[in-house]
Amino acid sequence: EPVVNDNASSETIVSATPPFKTKEPDRYRGTRITTMQTSKGETHVTKLFIARDGDMRRHESGTGAAQTVYLERPEGRFVLLVAEKVYADITATPEISPTQEDVTPEWIVHSGTGTTSYQKLGMEAVGGRNAEKYRIVVNTPTSGSVIESETLLWIDERLQMPIRSEMTGSDGVKITTELTDVALDVDNRVFQVPDDYQKITYAEFMNRLRKH
Repeated sequence: EPVVNDNASSETIVSATPPFKTKEPDRYRGTRITTMQTSKGETHVTKLFIARDGDMRRHESGTGAAQTVYLERPEGRFVLLVAEKVYADITATPEISPTQEDVTPEWIVHSGTGTTSYQKLGMEAVGGRNAEKYRIVVNTPTSGSVIESETLLWIDERLQMPIRSEMTGSDGVKITTELTDVALDVDNRVFQVPDDYQKITYAEFMNRLRKH
Protein backbone atom coordinates (compact mmCIF):
# COMPACT_ATOMS: atom_id res chain seq x y z
CA GLU A 1 0.00 0.00 0.00
CA PRO A 2 1.18 3.58 -0.67
CA VAL A 3 3.01 5.24 2.18
CA VAL A 4 1.21 8.38 3.37
CA ASN A 5 3.36 11.49 3.05
CA ASP A 6 1.58 14.72 4.00
CA ASN A 7 4.57 16.77 2.89
CA ALA A 8 4.65 15.37 -0.64
CA SER A 9 4.62 18.05 -3.30
CA SER A 10 2.72 17.54 -6.55
CA GLU A 11 4.36 20.55 -8.19
CA THR A 12 5.16 19.97 -11.85
CA ILE A 13 8.63 21.12 -12.88
CA VAL A 14 9.49 21.60 -16.56
CA SER A 15 13.20 21.01 -16.95
CA ALA A 16 15.85 19.58 -19.24
CA THR A 17 17.39 17.73 -16.30
CA PRO A 18 15.76 15.62 -13.54
CA PRO A 19 15.02 17.46 -10.26
CA PHE A 20 16.47 14.52 -8.34
CA LYS A 21 19.80 12.75 -7.98
CA THR A 22 20.37 9.02 -8.37
CA LYS A 23 23.37 6.82 -7.72
CA GLU A 24 24.33 3.17 -7.97
CA PRO A 25 25.49 1.51 -4.73
CA ASP A 26 29.13 0.43 -4.72
CA ARG A 27 28.09 -3.02 -3.49
CA TYR A 28 24.73 -4.66 -4.19
CA ARG A 29 22.89 -7.36 -6.11
CA GLY A 30 19.40 -7.77 -7.52
CA THR A 31 17.30 -9.00 -10.42
CA ARG A 32 15.96 -6.60 -13.00
CA ILE A 33 12.74 -7.73 -14.65
CA THR A 34 11.64 -5.93 -17.81
CA THR A 35 8.14 -6.51 -19.16
CA MET A 36 7.16 -5.12 -22.55
CA GLN A 37 3.51 -5.14 -23.59
CA THR A 38 2.83 -4.31 -27.23
CA SER A 39 -0.17 -2.46 -28.59
CA LYS A 40 -1.47 -5.86 -29.75
CA GLY A 41 -1.48 -7.23 -26.22
CA GLU A 42 1.64 -9.37 -26.61
CA THR A 43 3.87 -9.61 -23.54
CA HIS A 44 7.63 -10.18 -23.47
CA VAL A 45 9.54 -10.63 -20.20
CA THR A 46 13.32 -10.57 -19.73
CA LYS A 47 15.31 -11.04 -16.51
CA LEU A 48 18.81 -9.82 -15.73
CA PHE A 49 20.74 -10.64 -12.57
CA ILE A 50 23.02 -7.76 -11.56
CA ALA A 51 25.81 -7.71 -9.00
CA ARG A 52 28.44 -5.10 -8.24
CA ASP A 53 31.34 -4.76 -5.83
CA GLY A 54 33.35 -1.64 -6.64
CA ASP A 55 34.96 -2.14 -10.06
CA MET A 56 33.69 -5.72 -10.33
CA ARG A 57 30.38 -6.43 -12.04
CA ARG A 58 28.28 -9.39 -13.10
CA HIS A 59 25.34 -9.34 -15.53
CA GLU A 60 23.60 -12.67 -16.04
CA SER A 61 20.80 -13.16 -18.56
CA GLY A 62 19.02 -15.83 -20.57
CA THR A 63 17.97 -19.30 -19.53
CA GLY A 64 18.90 -22.87 -20.35
CA ALA A 65 21.40 -23.31 -23.16
CA ALA A 66 21.36 -19.56 -23.90
CA GLN A 67 22.31 -18.46 -20.39
CA THR A 68 25.22 -16.03 -20.56
CA VAL A 69 27.25 -14.11 -17.98
CA TYR A 70 29.18 -10.88 -18.45
CA LEU A 71 31.97 -10.16 -15.94
CA GLU A 72 34.05 -7.08 -15.28
CA ARG A 73 37.15 -7.60 -13.16
CA PRO A 74 40.30 -5.53 -12.55
CA GLU A 75 42.22 -7.69 -15.02
CA GLY A 76 39.63 -7.50 -17.80
CA ARG A 77 36.15 -8.30 -19.15
CA PHE A 78 34.82 -11.80 -19.85
CA VAL A 79 31.72 -13.49 -21.24
CA LEU A 80 30.61 -16.97 -20.16
CA LEU A 81 28.32 -19.51 -21.80
CA VAL A 82 27.06 -21.41 -18.78
CA ALA A 83 25.64 -24.52 -20.47
CA GLU A 84 28.90 -25.30 -22.28
CA LYS A 85 31.22 -24.12 -19.49
CA VAL A 86 33.27 -21.93 -21.81
CA TYR A 87 34.35 -18.30 -21.63
CA ALA A 88 36.04 -15.66 -23.75
CA ASP A 89 38.26 -12.74 -22.84
CA ILE A 90 36.78 -9.61 -24.43
CA THR A 91 39.10 -7.09 -22.78
CA ALA A 92 40.62 -6.11 -26.15
CA THR A 93 37.31 -6.33 -28.00
CA PRO A 94 35.53 -3.05 -28.87
CA GLU A 95 33.25 -2.09 -25.99
CA ILE A 96 30.46 -4.62 -25.56
CA SER A 97 27.59 -3.71 -23.28
CA PRO A 98 25.64 -6.64 -21.85
CA THR A 99 22.49 -4.53 -21.61
CA GLN A 100 22.65 -2.27 -24.64
CA GLU A 101 19.30 -3.56 -25.91
CA ASP A 102 17.57 -3.29 -22.54
CA VAL A 103 15.48 -0.35 -21.43
CA THR A 104 16.73 0.94 -18.10
CA PRO A 105 15.30 3.65 -15.84
CA GLU A 106 18.36 5.78 -16.59
CA TRP A 107 17.76 5.44 -20.35
CA ILE A 108 14.12 6.41 -19.87
CA VAL A 109 15.01 9.55 -17.92
CA HIS A 110 17.71 10.80 -20.27
CA SER A 111 16.63 9.55 -23.70
CA GLY A 112 14.10 12.22 -24.56
CA THR A 113 14.85 15.27 -26.71
CA GLY A 114 12.32 18.03 -26.29
CA THR A 115 10.32 19.36 -23.37
CA THR A 116 10.37 17.24 -20.23
CA SER A 117 8.19 17.78 -17.16
CA TYR A 118 8.68 16.13 -13.78
CA GLN A 119 6.00 15.79 -11.10
CA LYS A 120 6.76 14.59 -7.59
CA LEU A 121 3.97 12.27 -6.45
CA GLY A 122 5.15 11.40 -2.93
CA MET A 123 6.28 8.22 -1.19
CA GLU A 124 5.06 4.75 -2.15
CA ALA A 125 6.09 1.20 -1.22
CA VAL A 126 7.59 -0.97 -3.98
CA GLY A 127 8.35 -4.57 -3.07
CA GLY A 128 8.43 -3.64 0.60
CA ARG A 129 10.85 -0.73 0.04
CA ASN A 130 10.00 2.96 0.44
CA ALA A 131 10.45 4.93 -2.76
CA GLU A 132 9.86 8.46 -4.02
CA LYS A 133 7.50 8.41 -6.98
CA TYR A 134 7.78 10.74 -9.98
CA ARG A 135 5.75 11.26 -13.15
CA ILE A 136 7.87 12.20 -16.16
CA VAL A 137 6.36 13.40 -19.44
CA VAL A 138 8.50 13.90 -22.54
CA ASN A 139 7.15 15.82 -25.53
CA THR A 140 9.34 15.08 -28.53
CA PRO A 141 8.78 17.08 -31.75
CA THR A 142 9.08 15.01 -34.93
CA SER A 143 8.00 15.66 -38.51
CA GLY A 144 5.78 18.58 -37.58
CA SER A 145 4.00 16.77 -34.75
CA VAL A 146 4.67 16.09 -31.08
CA ILE A 147 5.01 12.59 -29.64
CA GLU A 148 4.32 12.30 -25.92
CA SER A 149 5.57 9.55 -23.66
CA GLU A 150 4.90 9.17 -19.96
CA THR A 151 7.03 7.43 -17.36
CA LEU A 152 6.34 6.70 -13.72
CA LEU A 153 9.60 6.34 -11.82
CA TRP A 154 10.20 5.08 -8.28
CA ILE A 155 13.52 5.97 -6.60
CA ASP A 156 14.46 3.93 -3.55
CA GLU A 157 14.63 6.13 -0.47
CA ARG A 158 17.65 4.33 1.01
CA LEU A 159 19.59 3.32 -2.10
CA GLN A 160 18.84 6.52 -4.05
CA MET A 161 18.54 4.51 -7.26
CA PRO A 162 15.55 3.72 -9.51
CA ILE A 163 13.92 0.42 -8.56
CA ARG A 164 10.81 0.58 -10.76
CA SER A 165 9.65 2.39 -13.88
CA GLU A 166 6.56 2.24 -16.08
CA MET A 167 6.88 3.83 -19.50
CA THR A 168 3.88 4.27 -21.80
CA GLY A 169 4.44 5.44 -25.35
CA SER A 170 2.04 7.14 -27.74
CA ASP A 171 1.99 3.93 -29.81
CA GLY A 172 0.43 2.00 -26.91
CA VAL A 173 3.59 0.12 -25.97
CA LYS A 174 4.14 -0.18 -22.22
CA ILE A 175 7.49 -1.10 -20.69
CA THR A 176 7.75 -1.92 -16.99
CA THR A 177 11.12 -2.38 -15.30
CA GLU A 178 11.57 -3.44 -11.68
CA LEU A 179 14.62 -4.24 -9.59
CA THR A 180 13.73 -7.08 -7.22
CA ASP A 181 15.50 -9.13 -4.53
CA VAL A 182 17.80 -6.20 -3.77
CA ALA A 183 20.53 -6.90 -1.20
CA LEU A 184 23.73 -5.13 -0.21
CA ASP A 185 25.69 -8.31 0.52
CA VAL A 186 27.47 -9.96 -2.42
CA ASP A 187 29.44 -13.20 -2.55
CA ASN A 188 32.72 -12.40 -4.34
CA ARG A 189 32.60 -15.78 -6.06
CA VAL A 190 29.95 -14.45 -8.46
CA PHE A 191 32.64 -12.27 -10.07
CA GLN A 192 35.02 -15.16 -10.76
CA VAL A 193 35.35 -17.39 -13.82
CA PRO A 194 34.86 -20.97 -12.54
CA ASP A 195 37.99 -23.13 -12.65
CA ASP A 196 36.31 -25.81 -14.78
CA TYR A 197 35.47 -23.38 -17.64
CA GLN A 198 37.45 -23.65 -20.89
CA LYS A 199 38.80 -20.51 -22.54
CA ILE A 200 37.90 -19.99 -26.21
CA THR A 201 38.10 -17.09 -28.66
CA TYR A 202 35.31 -14.54 -28.82
CA ALA A 203 34.50 -15.59 -32.41
CA GLU A 204 34.07 -19.20 -31.29
CA PHE A 205 31.99 -18.03 -28.32
CA MET A 206 29.59 -16.18 -30.64
CA ASN A 207 29.35 -19.19 -32.98
CA ARG A 208 28.32 -21.43 -30.07
CA LEU A 209 25.87 -18.86 -28.75
CA ARG A 210 24.14 -18.52 -32.14
CA LYS A 211 23.46 -22.26 -32.15
CA HIS A 212 21.23 -21.74 -29.10
